[in-house]
Amino acid sequence: MTQKQYDAIIIGGGHNGLTCAAYLAKAGKKVLLLERRHLLGGAAVTEEIYPGFKFTVCSYVVSLLRPEVIRELELAKHGLHIMPYHTAFAPMEDGNYFAYYADAASTREEIKRHSRRDADKYPEFNQMMYEMAFAVKPILGMVPPDPANPGLSGLRTLQQFGRHLQGLGQDTFQQLTKIMTMSAVDFLDEWYETDILKALAALNGIIGTMLGPHSPGTAYVLLHHYMGELDGAFTGLGLAERRHGRCQRSDCQCGSQLWGRDSL
Repeated sequence: MTQKQYDAIIIGGGHNGLTCAAYLAKAGKKVLLLERRHLLGGAAVTEEIYPGFKFTVCSYVVSLLRPEVIRELELAKHGLHIMPYHTAFAPMEDGNYFAYYADAASTREEIKRHSRRDADKYPEFNQMMYEMAFAVKPILGMVPPDPANPGLSGLRTLQQFGRHLQGLGQDTFQQLTKIMTMSAVDFLDEWYETDILKALAALNGIIGTMLGPHSPGTAYVLLHHYMGELDGAFTGLGLAERRHGRCQRSDCQCGSQLWGRDSL
């Protein structure tokens, strides 16, 4: 058997591994990607857990999928289609319920059933969160400099970051400080009075964190759900529609535990 030579071997076919492999292959490198499971995608997969029923078993939104990655890897050409995801539902013990709808007007009417005050605060809260998302946007693609040895490029990065913070204005900077340090519970308590509204919103502050809603810093995770971005425009949440895959069987070498992919 001829021994193959690779420029890079990536262990784990999750979305991060696949992204790295795709960029390396695009740069002309010969890449081998190994995955233990029977399918690629890691936490970002849809599986048929029960016959006829498919579930997004872990990750369920793509709010942090960077638009530059979508463009540079031409994901749309390979079947990626982003669908809006704005609905949520929470039943209550007394038979009542609370729901988020696809449009802000319907959601505001729903909130009004529980609290007219909260319904009035809802547009202001949304506007503030989108402003915070724009404030954080430049940081997302920033490579943190080495604090022990930042070098000239690191110092330039810190200088750019400092200028960005200065440009936010005092009120925006104070609000950003709050959202970066407070718990989801304390942050939402400053805005709303309805428990079921705050409970459903706080859920978005603990997803993927192994923390509780009272943990400091979880208010920032709420912001992730306002960062859905397509072609530079914030659009809130979205989910990826699964179309016919572009990784054909001929591209994969099947083993007992590993899939090897040397053609990306």
